Amino acid sequence: MDTLNDDLCYQALKTRDARFDGRFYTAVLTTGIFCRPICPAVTPKRGNVRFYPSAETAMANGFRPCLRCRPEAAPGSPAAAGVHTTVARAVRLVDEGALDNGSVADLAERLGITDRYLRQLYKRHTGATPQQHAQARRLLRARQLIVDSNLSMTEIAEIAGFSSLRRFNHTLKEAYGNAPTAFRRGLKPPLKATQNGADDLFLPAHDDLVLFLRARPPFDSEQLLTFFRARAIPGLEAVGAHHYARSLCIAGQPGLVICRPSDNPPGVQVILRGPARQTILEVSARIRRLLDLDADLPGISEHLAQDPLLEPLVARHPGLRVPGSWDRFEFAVRAILGQQVSLSAARTLAGRLVARYGRPLPDDLAGGTGITHRFPEPAALVGQPLNKLGMPGSRADTLARITARFAEPGFAEQDGNTLLAQLAPMRGIGPWTLHYLALRGLGDPDAFPASDLGILKASAHLGGPRDAKALTRHAERWRPWRAYAAQYLWTSLNTHPPRQETPS
Repeated sequence: MDTLNDDLCYQALKTRDARFDGRFYTAVLTTGIFCRPICPAVTPKRGNVRFYPSAETAMANGFRPCLRCRPEAAPGSPAAAGVHTTVARAVRLVDEGALDNGSVADLAERLGITDRYLRQLYKRHTGATPQQHAQARRLLRARQLIVDSNLSMTEIAEIAGFSSLRRFNHTLKEAYGNAPTAFRRGLKPPLKATQNGADDLFLPAHDDLVLFLRARPPFDSEQLLTFFRARAIPGLEAVGAHHYARSLCIAGQPGLVICRPSDNPPGVQVILRGPARQTILEVSARIRRLLDLDADLPGISEHLAQDPLLEPLVARHPGLRVPGSWDRFEFAVRAILGQQVSLSAARTLAGRLVARYGRPLPDDLAGGTGITHRFPEPAALVGQPLNKLGMPGSRADTLARITARFAEPGFAEQDGNTLLAQLAPMRGIGPWTLHYLALRGLGDPDAFPASDLGILKASAHLGGPRDAKALTRHAERWRPWRAYAAQYLWTSLNTHPPRQETPS
């Protein structure tokens, strides 16, 4: 474990400190069970425990998950954060199902290394092999779906990657000591809303898949909805008082996903509608990134609050998240469309693009929601007259070049640094776009668009630096969480951040 030592872990275990939930797991040698640090069980003796950075690693070392604290329901583990970039990408791909239908050799080829070297790196940095990680993740996700969703056992077995229901039952009983049905206390099949409010269409219906994803507290759901409401693309997204909804297409399966954030308990109810319900594991992973559910906010806040410039903002917004993106290509397009224009103008341009080039959502999914199309794939935009959308010709050319690159096989799957390095030389891609793409599109917690007009305005208003160079120097004290500092500054304006692109 790179940032926590055993003594600190044991102290957090004794106090059941919720700030460490998901950051490490305690394995008890005398029982063969591992737990979250918040488990209500009697604290074991110091000599009887081992600490692991992830639930998968604990399972790979022969320990069974606790049935009381449910490790599979913990906020996502940041175990891969800060380690070798290739390992971090490998962990993400395994979590997204790269080994469900592929081999370690296939995964290594995607990463550009040999399968032997991948196994060595993976074991060294995570404590488990890629296969052990994938198997443990499959078991943990299966139990989460059993307990927290309304899926049938047959559907869960298929989604979790088991070849048969019999194999599913046997494997879970072997891992947990009980048959899967013993854990079934999931959500009751939701009834179709009968009231006549506009929000009814965004409540669970009979055929919807419903799952609850927990967030690491504190969690400011209102600020998230406010953020997405200001940026919702007409025809693609809809944001109400209590929901964020959008169309999607994964593995060729269209769907409508509705997120209903909650402060108590902290997390989000996910409603997945349509054929894409079979892709719930990937959908849930994307939602965790989109809503930044796994951020270790207590640690981040403590670090940033040491600067008097940010301290009052941190105190005012204890659960502030850095919103992510649904898809790298989609966000790159949004960033280009947002250069040197207002949020309203950027939404209008994006809405035109979606309506003209996006594939229509099936009527049974769209019905009355205002969500009518999916975001276009890169191939659908290649060669199209993008200048007719109503943007300057130079920006249309930049969008065409970006689209052509993302249409290349494997381009979007590169690690973040490589992707940014290949975008940087393009005409029309300046520092603002690169930093903003890193911050939200790639989820870099240390990205910082210092030249952004909103950030500079907020800094000046708070008595901080007034120009980009001075602010960049000042922001060194915020590392490695400058993206969160940027979000605090934007939020302090109580308006939508102006956008700026450095000419290139």
